Amino acid sequence: MTGGMVLRKGTMRNSGRKARPEYAGLSFRQKGNPTVSGSRPMALTVAGVEVWSLFTGAGGLDLGLARAGFHPSLAVEIDPSCCTTLRRHFPGLDVWETDIREVTAASLAERRHHAEVFLMVGGPPCQSFCPGGKRAALSDPRGNLIYTYLRLVDEIRPHVFVLENVAHLVTAALRHRPIAQRPGKRWNLSVYHEDRTNGDASAPPMEPDELSGSAIRQVFGEMEALGYAVNFGIVDAADYGAAQHRFRFVMLGVREGVPPPMPPATHGPFASSGESWRTLRDAIFGLRDNPGPHSEYTADVARYFALVPPGGNWRQLPKELQPKALGDAAYAAGGGKTGFFRRLSWDAPSPTITGRSNRKGSAVCHPDFVRPLSVRECARLQGFPDDWVFEGSMSDQYMQIGNAVPVHLGEAIGRVILELTAPRQRRAAAHTPEVERLLDAAIARLRATAKNKRKRSDGQLLLLDDLSPGLET
Repeated sequence: MTGGMVLRKGTMRNSGRKARPEYAGLSFRQKGNPTVSGSRPMALTVAGVEVWSLFTGAGGLDLGLARAGFHPSLAVEIDPSCCTTLRRHFPGLDVWETDIREVTAASLAERRHHAEVFLMVGGPPCQSFCPGGKRAALSDPRGNLIYTYLRLVDEIRPHVFVLENVAHLVTAALRHRPIAQRPGKRWNLSVYHEDRTNGDASAPPMEPDELSGSAIRQVFGEMEALGYAVNFGIVDAADYGAAQHRFRFVMLGVREGVPPPMPPATHGPFASSGESWRTLRDAIFGLRDNPGPHSEYTADVARYFALVPPGGNWRQLPKELQPKALGDAAYAAGGGKTGFFRRLSWDAPSPTITGRSNRKGSAVCHPDFVRPLSVRECARLQGFPDDWVFEGSMSDQYMQIGNAVPVHLGEAIGRVILELTAPRQRRAAAHTPEVERLLDAAIARLRATAKNKRKRSDGQLLLLDDLSPGLET
């Protein structure tokens, strides 16, 4: 592998390390935490445990965990605006504004004066795996921040860890080979699973670390080598009460016992309750006439958006305008390009909120007005309460919101972890599901949601993200 760090299976294992005893000291109290701004009352709170949050951002995952009962005690974040936001809303949180690559278990222990951590959570920057990125995977330095997180799991040895990332992590390769250098020049990596030459002898066969899924197999193997039982899957924030389809990769690991399952759906077709997905109308209609600050489209972009109906995208533009609206290169590219000139429907969940509110390729236009969603409207779709203030410029605010884990998803994750505190779980022998079974299930969910022609009855596309130039699986 070139351009980045290589870890072989088991290289982080600390041979000779004695197994630590079960985490002791869990206790509960019957009240909420008044030190978290915007946190609603909770029936059950875990007290006296260390919960460390890495790559914290604006605190969406942390607020969700707090609602489930786990109150983060430490946050490590490099972005100054995010840190100011965290300090404003988590007065009791130790916010360490630093580059996590310079952080060690020793420096963390010295700062916190704790030898034992119950829960560690983190979502390393994910641009390497985003469908709109260069798909450089773990050969990209940003992708290697996942290994920074793994290193800290190894050094800190939390009882439970959560690794959260973009859904496309399950299809990423350890090493990216440009399409032009692949046999047959195929963008879809799945064609190389049966034949790594794709019938083309003019280029070297694809190597195992260049194939789809090789990155997550590596991460899974590293976690197993560290002695953790691991589960992972693809989840949709809409299934947990967010008025937004946001598909994420979630890995849950435990040092002892059986890893928790993926959170059960509380909304939508997979929910046993029968409760429907929350819609855009449910979340933001009350802000229609008083949305708060928002960015603007350029005159050219606004002119095209005016022609797109609610629930539509660039495909609803007149045929003769489509090449100019998208640009020749984007228009000629493969994939559905569903993120281009996307206008929302009141009666469906929003697609994924991004940090770039006014770009033609990632915009989410208001159903009734030719404007991007406001800062507050985006925050509601991510589950933040209206009194949650995002510090920094408007661009900083949009970015903090777009990069956040939806609060509803964070709470759902917290609740399945809370069940681990039951003695029957902590006494169980360590057991990890089979990686190929988990990977097959995750990729099946990706493919089911990535079919551009799949529509719900209300006409709103149910899509993973803007899949241009296509899902690389």
